[in-house]
Amino acid sequence: MVLSDLDIGMNDWMVPRFDWDEDHVYDRGKVYDAEDLEQMEAFYRYLDVDGDGIPYRTLPGQHPKGSYFTRGSGHTKLGAYTEDSDEYQQVIDRLLVKWDTARSSVPQADIVYSKFNNAGILTVGSGHGACVEAMDRLAEQNVNLNYCRVRAFPFNDDVQEFIEQHDVVYVVEQNRDAQLRSMLMLDLDVDPKKLVPLLHYNGIPINAGFVVDRVLEERAKGVAA
Repeated sequence: MVLSDLDIGMNDWMVPRFDWDEDHVYDRGKVYDAEDLEQMEAFYRYLDVDGDGIPYRTLPGQHPKGSYFTRGSGHTKLGAYTEDSDEYQQVIDRLLVKWDTARSSVPQADIVYSKFNNAGILTVGSGHGACVEAMDRLAEQNVNLNYCRVRAFPFNDDVQEFIEQHDVVYVVEQNRDAQLRSMLMLDLDVDPKKLVPLLHYNGIPINAGFVVDRVLEERAKGVAA
């Protein structure tokens, strides 16, 4: 999953021009084509055949064997209806394997790191510009911070390593309830005391001044940097 936020989704942003490449072939992931389907006895949409937790899928119209019935919860690994608890748990356990596979496949975080800094800023999406400018302004006051912009979920190992390398990490997000911080606590084995929330949610896009002021406020409390 690629991480974004409401500010990006609802407002116009200046971005580099996108040039469409007619020759680019997109990776559709694990897909059986007509030839694959012709050679197999049967296709099972939810069957993990290679241990990574991600079953192969098919595209409509490729081959009659590629059709399948999409169920909600309550199906077996072969796609059949079930109320058997063991079969149900088997499917749920497979999803956990899929989650761990995704962790190593999603885009890595953008990280700027120096071993001389013991505090960092972590943000996502629309917080990037404000945080980068804030770090420059804080550096002028001899407050030097490392930086991590997470780009996907589940979080990569590099996000956990970034947090572990610092005494404190300021988690900057445009959210009242600190959802990003909560996701970090739930998904990673990190000390929640390190994650200091800097929350901006007054309806106006976040700016560098907010980040600067809040970092200095937390430093004044003795939380670190």
